[in-house]
Amino acid sequence: MNPNRITEVRSGSIRSQCAAEAKVIAANVDFYRQIAAKYESSQRHIFDPLLQRSIEEDLQGISSYLASIARTPHCLDCGGGTGNLTLKMCDRGWRVTVVDVSEEMLSSLKAKALARGFSPKLVAAPIERFLAQANETYDVVAFSGVLHHLYSYTSVVERAASLVRPGGFFYSNLDPVVPRRMRWARYFDSIDIALAKLSFDPADVLPGIGRRIRKLFLRPDGLFNRPVVSPGDIAEYHAQSGVDDVQIIRQLLRAGFLILEHLRYPSGRTPAGRFVNKRLRALELFKIIAQRDHGEI
Repeated sequence: MNPNRITEVRSGSIRSQCAAEAKVIAANVDFYRQIAAKYESSQRHIFDPLLQRSIEEDLQGISSYLASIARTPHCLDCGGGTGNLTLKMCDRGWRVTVVDVSEEMLSSLKAKALARGFSPKLVAAPIERFLAQANETYDVVAFSGVLHHLYSYTSVVERAASLVRPGGFFYSNLDPVVPRRMRWARYFDSIDIALAKLSFDPADVLPGIGRRIRKLFLRPDGLFNRPVVSPGDIAEYHAQSGVDDVQIIRQLLRAGFLILEHLRYPSGRTPAGRFVNKRLRALELFKIIAQRDHGEI
């Protein structure tokens, strides 16, 4: 092939990827603008007591490693939203920078933090752009249910890992793994979403059915190869296809991290969904705790 033609093809591919990423970012802005006010009431599975206890235990384990450093740990909460991780970090006296694409979600976090006497640094920006421009390093870089919202989570993980100080931690939780059986995963996910809507967000049941019917008659979007009816269809970009946790672990190992914990566990938006999925394992979430090579921290 003509070298000039190869250059043109590559340039076109890069432009297409940049356009797709920009659309995914914009969809997340719109998506969370729509649901920010009801986020914590409609996403109750995220605040499940057992899951919250598990996250507390994860942070406590990380804290025990950081206890020896002679300064306050500085943490970066990527896509921190309304503060599920941030407030737990602040409880431990850590200095926290929170980056989120949604000003509405950060506004909710700010109110909760002020009520508890905390003052994390809040940055309203896409995490992709923040990480690309960041020149500061952190003792902990964390993601909580964020990676599946990103067009290219591998490039974000690579950049995030590079900002972890020697001896510091990469922590990720609450993202779906690539399903073992895609068809069964989609069936279960549809039922799980329906149960959650009925239980926690009944006002959106009929609109949700309407959106699904409309998708049946739409041509797939050229950039994403899927019908797009609402921002949520591309905001949670990898929600159905899943995030390749094994690939992320390989990235972290290449970057000089030791994997302290890698766990897959069944998901479910309602108690009934979790009960059934403990047996089916149709959909799973994953957790990774990794520590960078030791050094003076």
